[in-house]
Amino acid sequence: MRKVLAIFSMGLICSAAFAAELPGGKSNGFIKADFKHEIGVAKLDRLLGSGGGYLFVARDGGTVEALQPDGKVAYTLAAKEGKTQLLKHPVAAASADDMLYVVDSGTEQVLLYGLKDGKFLGRFGAGVSGFFGGGDGQELQSPRGIAVHEGVVYVADTGNRRIQLFGVNGVFLHTLELSAEAPAQGKKTSSHQLGKAADIALDAAGRLYVLDDGDNLVKVYDANGRYLHALTGIDRPDALALAEDGVYVADERSQSILKFDFAGQLVYQFGSRGEGRSQTKKIAGLASAAGQQVFVGDAGKALINVFQTVAGERIEPLPRGAGRASVKWLGGIELDALRLAGDGKGALYAIGSDNQDGGHLLKLQNNKVVGEFKLKEVQPVALALDGEGAIWVADKNKKRVLKLDAAGNELLGVGSAGTGAGQFGNPSAVAVARSGLIFVADRGNRSVQVFREDGVFLNKLGGSATRFENPVAMGLDPGDKLFVLDAGRGSISVFSADGKLMHQFGKLKEGGEFGKPLDMAVTADEVLVLDGNRVMAFDHAGKLLRVFGAKTTGVASLGDPVALASGGGSTLFVAEHADRRVETISVLYKPQAPKKFAAQKSVHAIDLQWAPAPAAYVESYRIYRSAREDGGYVRIATSASNTYSDTDLTPGSLYFYRVAALSDGGFEGASSDAVSAVPDKYVPPALAAVQVETNPWQARLSWEAAAPKYFAAYRIYQKEGENLIKVGEVSEPAFTRDGLTPETAYTFYVAVLSRDDTESEKIAVETQTEVFNRPPLEIEVVSLKDVFSNSYKQYERDGVGLIRLTNNTDKKMDKIRVSFVLKNFMDFATEGKVSRLLPGESEELPLKAVFNNSILTMTEDSAVQALIEASYFDNGKRETYSRNATVNVYDKHRLTWDERERFSVFVTPKDEPVLNLARAIVSEYRETKDEAQLAAALFNGLGVFGLTYIQDPSNPYQITSGQAHTVDYLQFPRETLERKSGDCDDLVAVYSSGLESMGIATRVLEVPGHMLMMFATGIPADGDGYTMNNLYVIHEGMLWIPVETTLVGNSFIKAWEKGSETYYKYKDNGLSVLDIHSAWENFKPASLPSSDWKVSGLTRAVIEKKYPGDSVSVLKISSQIQTRRYLDILKEKPGNIDANLQTGIILARIGDRNEAMKYFDKVLGLDAKNAAALNNRGNLLMIESKYQEAVNAYRAAAQASPQDSLIQINLARAYKRLGHNKSAKSAFLKAKKLDPAVQKQYRTLAQELLNTL
Repeated sequence: MRKVLAIFSMGLICSAAFAAELPGGKSNGFIKADFKHEIGVAKLDRLLGSGGGYLFVARDGGTVEALQPDGKVAYTLAAKEGKTQLLKHPVAAASADDMLYVVDSGTEQVLLYGLKDGKFLGRFGAGVSGFFGGGDGQELQSPRGIAVHEGVVYVADTGNRRIQLFGVNGVFLHTLELSAEAPAQGKKTSSHQLGKAADIALDAAGRLYVLDDGDNLVKVYDANGRYLHALTGIDRPDALALAEDGVYVADERSQSILKFDFAGQLVYQFGSRGEGRSQTKKIAGLASAAGQQVFVGDAGKALINVFQTVAGERIEPLPRGAGRASVKWLGGIELDALRLAGDGKGALYAIGSDNQDGGHLLKLQNNKVVGEFKLKEVQPVALALDGEGAIWVADKNKKRVLKLDAAGNELLGVGSAGTGAGQFGNPSAVAVARSGLIFVADRGNRSVQVFREDGVFLNKLGGSATRFENPVAMGLDPGDKLFVLDAGRGSISVFSADGKLMHQFGKLKEGGEFGKPLDMAVTADEVLVLDGNRVMAFDHAGKLLRVFGAKTTGVASLGDPVALASGGGSTLFVAEHADRRVETISVLYKPQAPKKFAAQKSVHAIDLQWAPAPAAYVESYRIYRSAREDGGYVRIATSASNTYSDTDLTPGSLYFYRVAALSDGGFEGASSDAVSAVPDKYVPPALAAVQVETNPWQARLSWEAAAPKYFAAYRIYQKEGENLIKVGEVSEPAFTRDGLTPETAYTFYVAVLSRDDTESEKIAVETQTEVFNRPPLEIEVVSLKDVFSNSYKQYERDGVGLIRLTNNTDKKMDKIRVSFVLKNFMDFATEGKVSRLLPGESEELPLKAVFNNSILTMTEDSAVQALIEASYFDNGKRETYSRNATVNVYDKHRLTWDERERFSVFVTPKDEPVLNLARAIVSEYRETKDEAQLAAALFNGLGVFGLTYIQDPSNPYQITSGQAHTVDYLQFPRETLERKSGDCDDLVAVYSSGLESMGIATRVLEVPGHMLMMFATGIPADGDGYTMNNLYVIHEGMLWIPVETTLVGNSFIKAWEKGSETYYKYKDNGLSVLDIHSAWENFKPASLPSSDWKVSGLTRAVIEKKYPGDSVSVLKISSQIQTRRYLDILKEKPGNIDANLQTGIILARIGDRNEAMKYFDKVLGLDAKNAAALNNRGNLLMIESKYQEAVNAYRAAAQASPQDSLIQINLARAYKRLGHNKSAKSAFLKAKKLDPAVQKQYRTLAQELLNTL
């Protein structure tokens, strides 16, 4: 509410920095002002005030400083600007927002500084004042006090015995007219006139306090300058300061401070003359800040005393009046304009000064020219805009009015020279109504004529009551009322939208309002008249609201104003001919109180509405609420519209409201009258319906849940005779009534209860309990799954079905035990427990099964009887109830494709026949470490073994895989090996099982109607996505090889190529990948009976004879993909040692020893002492059993890298193979010396060598 609270000289905006530093004041009956500490200020002349977290002090010589709470200087104000003296004798300071005002009686002016940094911003007052100040008798003379209240600067013009009012940056407003009420009969009144105003302050209500040195009084005036009373009991007032809870006055004679409340009553007094702490010798200024802090300047002791005072009663923020409007100069632009017109949206059009070829128009926005066009052979003298953006210009040259588009093109011409109807002698003003009517003022013919929008003449305004002499300006309000300013008669005539004269105001007789009316602007609620060097504001009825402006010699003065326009909202534009400028002024409006304020009660809320403000400068509305009418209002909301709903209120409580409009300048206007209302309680609507279910002992009621807002509970009633008995209150939309009698009729009622303790209408439901013919403990089979024996372990975790137990008695059942058994396939029954079942209550329980291995011996699908039993104890007697159910058990080869992960059951890498097969292959390829070569050996080995692809004649995969619930038949890998044939899914299972046995990860690939697989190579994929022309597959950041297993019997290369082709064909068109390892988490591999099946005859020689060259091809492809990165380097840099070395290591690892040796030799050709190449060369020679050559290589490596312990280990092994145990032991001891950990790491070698002599 308070835009600027207690902003005044010697008592400025409260400082949070000071408030945070001090604890609350003490009050024990004696101490009303608790002394806190002193702030030393050398050469203190006067404490000027406080604000923005600073204390402002004047030192001897006129220096003004801003002090921080600790007394340190934050900044010093400039005393000069160039050669111009700014400060000589500073006497008072005030602040508002980010502006600091300092009154200097020596230079007789007010100085403006930035509050945050002390930067000089301007000045006003004396003959060289700022905008609109001085030069015509308004100059300040020996000013001594200043205060700022809601955008208006009040200056105690001591020498002129008056209070001058200015805008926030020095725009002169007017002199405050002081008056006094007529005294009561028989009583005298104190003089309201000022003798010597020495200080000034305003409270939150706008009351003015003036310290008058002339008669040693502090005089109090209301916001309009009417004298109210004087503060008494002060011998010689020297300074005053205003706080939120009262007025402090310094008494120079007693050197004490007196606190008065806002009713003018003395509350308490503190301080005294003396040398002690908290005492003063010469009071020099007074200030206050937030938290009841008071600062007392003492020039005699050069310090400031800081007190913490007891809080008093503050001014109620509401109700409040509208306050005084102010103005603020926003800037200007260098432009010689003759006439102005605003579009109401911030843009301004101006007629430029004359030129030889004709006039020209300019468009201005944000103080910049944004458009300009010339008018040939046109002399524009008046300007207006219509609602569609067209520009209307009065042409003095050809005595006509032109309609122009936004680019200046002529659209219509109206009138001509002459004295007749539709003719002009000297057109002076144009206005275009929203209805389209065109009004043209003609000072030559002394008339105002009306035209249709197409230029057709209609009539003339006026009559005997209105005889225009010199109509110079016109304006229209939003309702198309026309205002005509007649400079000749010094009056304004107001016409209705239909042309009838409504009233006139101004100089209707001698001594009228205007001196030299020049131009006029009409807004939604005001009429603004440029009269000589000032602007006068009237309401639409002609009441004078305010005057501002004066002739000045300063910057942006109104020495020779010629035009005025409204920019919409609160902005005005004034054209100054002498200075060739267009000035922009913002009117800081204080809106009037909203009208037609009304309150309408509703549920837990009060709806507020008021008439929207007509003024464009009203931006929003503030809503206040209180529990009493006369005060205690708190702002609860801000609304952009003229309505507000106050919700979540307490029903039955009385609430009072006031509303105030907020201007676009951020100022709050007058508050409305108070309105009140009492919110209604919420009465819930009745339930739509209530459903009921019964058993012999219970009735279960249920219904749709009520809306949660204001909901409290549901109340349930039971009819007994003619009475309704409350039997329950619940928060959920269901209720069970227990303990009923079987085969008996009942009537129940349900109502909704609100938080306001109101009930809805009760809804009745009639019912009858059932005959008691059901088992006390009922077992209902909710579901039973088919059991696939191959994944029997799954049912121990997931269960085979679900049952529901229901208590059909009127007693609770505790510790119910449930058992489930499938005869012949379970060694014992599984059990479950239900801790408690209340009467009529049901609970579901899963049936879990632990099957024995005999389930895998089933040779055909069977329907098996399951027994379910439930028992509990009733009065010490065991009560048991049972239920039989049939479960379909499929033999171990069956599955359905609704859970495709079930396939993983048939991938059995640990099954003995599969392990035997894998071992047979690995034993033949001991030296092969490459996954691709091992996989090729296994695939080709299966071909040698005689495994073939045969499509399942009864359930081929391509048919059953697409039917989720069709039971398919699959073979386990051991069976496929025994039969030497299988379908695609059988072959994928056997090949994947074999690879998994070797430690090679696999994935199952499914494409429409077919299954294949892929395995991991262990090779990371390159960043460029290289796949060797789609031969490989990138999956999970690795390279994988797809294999078409149905091509078993053909070479591995062919199966690989076909697998890759299929993968990429269906990659984005139906291909899915099954992770066997993830599937095993739910479907573990089947545990099959022991088997002694072994394969024979699968030697490497036989395999490579049947598939000649296949192994070499895989080796070359594998080596190429793995060495690709290093080979690319060698293409550009053949001599790169690391690339040659790494290539050799990779080739050696995958078994291409001859090629590896070439690369190691190439490294040694580049660096003969490369230890890594020598060591790896020795490793290859060891594999080829060339032990002496290996010794030579290791010895050379050891010489090249004598600190490498592992080279010594390799050398020891080579010596040992040659039988040179002594040399082997010597090499091992060297390794141990280099790294003692090798003895543990190579403990077997150590055992053999270190025990030798």
